[in-house]
Amino acid sequence: MRALAIHDPHMSPQDKRLAIEQLQKGIIQHRAEQLGLAQSHYQRAAKLDPDNPNAWHLLGVCALQANNPALAAKHLRTCIKASPGFAEAHNNLGVALRRMGRHADSIAAFRGALKARERYVEAAYNLGLAHESTGAPAEAERAYRLALLWRANHADASMNLANLLRRQGRFDEALPLQQIAQQAAPDNAGTNGNLALLLRDMGRNADAVRYAHAAATLDPGNALWWKALGVAERMRKNYEPAIAALRSACELAPKDDGARSELALAFSEVGDIEQARALMARADPREIHHERMRWSLALSLPSVYRDEAEVETERERFAHGVDEIRTRLHFDSPAQREAVYYAVIGVAPFLLHYQPRDNTALQCRFGDLVTHAMQRIAPVFMQPCDWQPRAHGGRVRVGIVSSHLMQHTVSNYFHSLLCGLDPQRFDVHVWYSGQIRDDSTAELAARVAAFDYVGDDALTSAKRIRDSQLDVLIYPEIGMDPRHQALASMRLAPVQCVLYGHPATSGLANVDYFISGEAIEPANAESHYRERLVCLPGIGAQPRTPPGPGNGDWYEREAQAGSLLLCLQNHLKLEPGFDSVLARLAIATQSRIGFFSRNPVLVRRFRERIEGTFARTGADPARHLAFLPVQSYPDYLAGIARAPLVLDSPWFSGGATSLDAFCVGTPVLTLEGAMARGRQTSGMLRMLGAEELIATSDEDYVEKAAALLRDEQRRVMLREKILQRKSVLFDDDAAVIAFANFIENAAPVA
Repeated sequence: MRALAIHDPHMSPQDKRLAIEQLQKGIIQHRAEQLGLAQSHYQRAAKLDPDNPNAWHLLGVCALQANNPALAAKHLRTCIKASPGFAEAHNNLGVALRRMGRHADSIAAFRGALKARERYVEAAYNLGLAHESTGAPAEAERAYRLALLWRANHADASMNLANLLRRQGRFDEALPLQQIAQQAAPDNAGTNGNLALLLRDMGRNADAVRYAHAAATLDPGNALWWKALGVAERMRKNYEPAIAALRSACELAPKDDGARSELALAFSEVGDIEQARALMARADPREIHHERMRWSLALSLPSVYRDEAEVETERERFAHGVDEIRTRLHFDSPAQREAVYYAVIGVAPFLLHYQPRDNTALQCRFGDLVTHAMQRIAPVFMQPCDWQPRAHGGRVRVGIVSSHLMQHTVSNYFHSLLCGLDPQRFDVHVWYSGQIRDDSTAELAARVAAFDYVGDDALTSAKRIRDSQLDVLIYPEIGMDPRHQALASMRLAPVQCVLYGHPATSGLANVDYFISGEAIEPANAESHYRERLVCLPGIGAQPRTPPGPGNGDWYEREAQAGSLLLCLQNHLKLEPGFDSVLARLAIATQSRIGFFSRNPVLVRRFRERIEGTFARTGADPARHLAFLPVQSYPDYLAGIARAPLVLDSPWFSGGATSLDAFCVGTPVLTLEGAMARGRQTSGMLRMLGAEELIATSDEDYVEKAAALLRDEQRRVMLREKILQRKSVLFDDDAAVIAFANFIENAAPVA
């Protein structure tokens, strides 16, 4: 506060003394947060000395604190008239005008404050806020940077500038600023929460959880921080804490469709489809998230089906949902286009392909829906690529877009293919939107020419990708991340390909090639893809060898002195018709069948179904079923090594799980499916020379299992053969060489 001054030379000494006393009393009351008493004293001072700028300034401050910006502006203008160089009055006038929505006038006031005082940090910061309010991000950035030039650890300026950069997708620039803000104010919910939001956008969800939890603890009444925490936990697949946090967000902000949408997704991902659909149905049609919720509701599918009849019902429901969405799409206004865009990048039919059916036609219908939407949203990215091919030193410029380049099945399968692109022949650029960054991520990043981390906004990523003028663009796993279906629907490179990280057609007209493996495709494979099918040698990949096994003692504890057969599959893959096959197998072999309990909700639903089937078939669920705790990866492998047999699932067979078993020599019994997703294990068995483990029917599956369990010598011979020949799965680089050759030949030439 400025020193008190009396300006009227004609005032009596008594009035002068009384005015000073009133101001001093007001300041004391003001500091004691007695706003009304302070205001009374300031008014008396102003009456005694109408030309005293301090009195009018303090009256303006009181009015601001009482949320009366119009009165504040009136008092502050009187102050400035009496003292044009009163910098604080200019600044506070700007604050009042901004609160009144008079942003252009507030900018002039803040500039007046900066003119009146050099290096006025608060005025520069407020000027940045005012420019943001007028939609002038470049001017706002300059003002924030000016404030930080004068005070590098200004928490609010750092936080607001970081948020501005985050909205522009400039995450790497935003991160150090947001960290400065949090370090400057570690006990502030805003600095912690905004850092969490940025880290979430960057895919660093483990770090985001830490700061979102701090923000929610510091400010438990703010729904935004609970939502940030819940989303980060959901992305890490920590569903119980995610659901708890998102419930809190919804309770605090019952009209927030975004929080409700995230909670619905969490319920959907754990298999609680009833709660998910109930939440989706409550979407407010006036909210931006309504369209996304409409898509989610229409296209939602169970994770675990009760029976075959439900599969058919849900299949029909999905088909109707695609048609219903298409007929009600609207693109007339920017808000409508934005709402549809959020739906496209937020909803994917991942669970469709876990139905034991050929869903090629349905996936293509969904692909046409996505393409139609993106044509209206981003027509510029649908245009043919007109740049010169191979304009990068004669090399083929290859782009890779993925969210699973960490320790994950996608990376384990295709890491060698991507790293095997010789930099002498290929100029490789990667756009990674994954949630985890680990040694696998770092290894690939070190092998390529450019490795960029991208956030949620697919249109920002599309511009970056198209601006790179690629020759070939590769998506390792379309179908697992909805952002990628939006990108792949556009024409971002002359040649666009998809690998089988999610082994089903993309259904998108702008994806040119589907790259698979000779060993896993049936004779009529072309009919399963909208893309042109390309088959590499073997399984179309060179998977990484699993680590050495650890301690498998858990297997004996769970076996309970009997024969424990392991089914390693995710419960999503276990279709209802397979339950009775397993029940008959358990009776025929008098074995227990063990499943790992990876997801409590899915396990509960699957367990209810399979226990009912076992009981109806005459197999005692308590005796013949085991639900096993999750083990560390090395201990998991060691336990598999002790099992006499692993039971593969039909329709959607094991991939990584079968590789795990073969790595330690354990035989896997499979029932070959009609499509690639049900033929991965059978393809591996043929490469191993162990075709006798491929069943041709349900009855053959049961009979082969019973025969193998009776013949220990045969199992020993199979184990030895698998161990002797497993190098054909892990060490043969034929697919790596063929992949590079295909990319080079497929790329356009000048």
